[in-house]
Amino acid sequence: MPDKNEINLYFGIVVVMASFVVIAGGVILFFIRYQKKMLKNQQELHRMETRHRKELLAGSIQSAEEERLRIAKDIHDEIGSIFSTLSLSVGQLKQENNSPNNAIVQSNELIQTGINSVRRISHGIVPFELDLLGLHRTLENYFQSVAAVSGIEITFNCSYDFSSTESSTTLAIYRIVQELLSNCIKYAQAAKVSIKINTTSDNRQLTLQYNDDGLGVNLHDKDIKKGIGLKNIESRAISLDGTAGFNSSPGKGFSCCITLPIKN
Repeated sequence: MPDKNEINLYFGIVVVMASFVVIAGGVILFFIRYQKKMLKNQQELHRMETRHRKELLAGSIQSAEEERLRIAKDIHDEIGSIFSTLSLSVGQLKQENNSPNNAIVQSNELIQTGINSVRRISHGIVPFELDLLGLHRTLENYFQSVAAVSGIEITFNCSYDFSSTESSTTLAIYRIVQELLSNCIKYAQAAKVSIKINTTSDNRQLTLQYNDDGLGVNLHDKDIKKGIGLKNIESRAISLDGTAGFNSSPGKGFSCCITLPIKN
């Protein structure tokens, strides 16, 4: 039977070991909590950086749109007024001369061509029709004009009512479509284009699906991807908390899927 000293020794060892376990557990618990706090801080910092990048991107896009609006108004107001004044002057010459010569007639035709060009260019820079007609009708008119000039067969289907959609979203969709069709005309040599705008099954997201039967591109080529403006499309989608996906390969056409949250 162990004597009292041995019992005290064993008891001391147990106390020391227990103390060590408690201390070790405390250190481990503190380390776990510290790691969780660090992870939480990193996640919050990442969210702040992401939000800051989106705000900078949205601000940059907004500044570009404001500059577009200024330029379009200057073209429409200043150059348009010059052509209008010239048209009045030529009209007076026609009234003063009962049999206007060919120079007057040709000048009048050129002035009318200039007026139409100013209107077309200014409306191309800023889609004034968006506020008047809405996105659906504006896109239909735009597709008709593109098809008439390029000969591309454009199929457009839209099952969403944009009447209560934020103007920033409708403008972004219009710009994205503009960029896609511009790339198609410049590079794709496509004969047919399909554009569909729908909502997801939960009606919380808007999807824009673009497809053409053109030459296609190698999306792994960074120079090509940068050259055809895909970064602009992606930037507009990201600025609205959306996503942009591209699919293409040489000889197999080009497709793009844009997903945007619905914000009414």
